[in-house]
Amino acid sequence: MGHKRVRLDTLDTFIHYSLAIYFGLPILIFAVYFMLAKLDILGNKPDIDILSVIIPALMLGPIALIIYIIQHEKLKFQFIRTTLDVEASKKLIQDIVIEFKWTVRSFKNNEYTIKTNPGFVNQSWGQHITIRLVKGGLLVNSIFDTNKGSWLITFGSNQKNIKEIKRAIKVRIVNQTNNF
Repeated sequence: MGHKRVRLDTLDTFIHYSLAIYFGLPILIFAVYFMLAKLDILGNKPDIDILSVIIPALMLGPIALIIYIIQHEKLKFQFIRTTLDVEASKKLIQDIVIEFKWTVRSFKNNEYTIKTNPGFVNQSWGQHITIRLVKGGLLVNSIFDTNKGSWLITFGSNQKNIKEIKRAIKVRIVNQTNNF
């Protein structure tokens, strides 16, 4: 079935995990400073206690780890089983994009990257939706649009997008079977 998570390019990956990096970076800075001071590379051998490194690490480390795990889990695909062939699936996705007034950013290797339109009415800053065509169905994921930064909470927008896609697929499949 391929990858179970969305593959982001380098910059999007950095942005997606930026909150975890933000909380983890001070730990690295303190550790490097402590190491340089203990090795007397800084030149003035300051009196630095190991607790000055351990306390920030104990405070910020778990936060950075939790944020990393949350962001990592958001990249998991959800599988939607369909009986449609590849061409019918492509048509279905194009219909869904038109229905919800989304924008296709790219389509390559049977994978659509779709961008939602942000706005007050749809209560969204914008999402990055990935739909991969696979044997037996579709892999679907929706995350916060990395062009807008990194957010831990999207107030249900991502799940709403996936539910809407599932609903649209179900309606179209039912309509197709009723037409035969």
